Amino acid sequence: MSLFGQPDDALVALCRAELPYVTTAFEKLVRRYEPVVYRTCLRYLKSETDAEEATQDVFLRLFLKIGKFGGRASFKTWLFRVVANVCASRYRTLRRIKDQQQTYFEHLEFTGEESQSLDYLDLTDGPLANALDTLNADDREILILRHIAELSFLEISEVLGLKLSASKMRLYRAEQRLKAALTIQL
Repeated sequence: MSLFGQPDDALVALCRAELPYVTTAFEKLVRRYEPVVYRTCLRYLKSETDAEEATQDVFLRLFLKIGKFGGRASFKTWLFRVVANVCASRYRTLRRIKDQQQTYFEHLEFTGEESQSLDYLDLTDGPLANALDTLNADDREILILRHIAELSFLEISEVLGLKLSASKMRLYRAEQRLKAALTIQL
């Protein structure tokens, strides 16, 4: 039994039968997973506003595609694959926007015009966030899935499409690289 008394697979079955007209089961899934999805999005995107928007996108995609959920993996695994995809896409978009704005502000500085601050897109938030930013996307993803989304090794291996031993090794190596990055910054 899970939060709200019904297991995920029972709620998913109800969603598939009732949506889009009756949303009771879907609302239970949203209430159950919204906090951890939001925290995961916040860790990926480092902005409350972007995390809120990404969380909404995740649940909108879930609403639209839950009928196609095949059940080959657990619902939680499928959900966090959606979370990872939404966050990766939004991160790339934000990065592209930041790069374009940076280029624009460098042009303004070159031409002598005053530049404005990019504080609202500042992706640094302390030594841990800075260290995470030095890691590659694969390392960040597995660390976020394990320590922020709190997925099990089995769930991580399903989300990433890896064997269980490979996901454990990748996490171990990512944690070692994070420790090294932290010692450099401190």
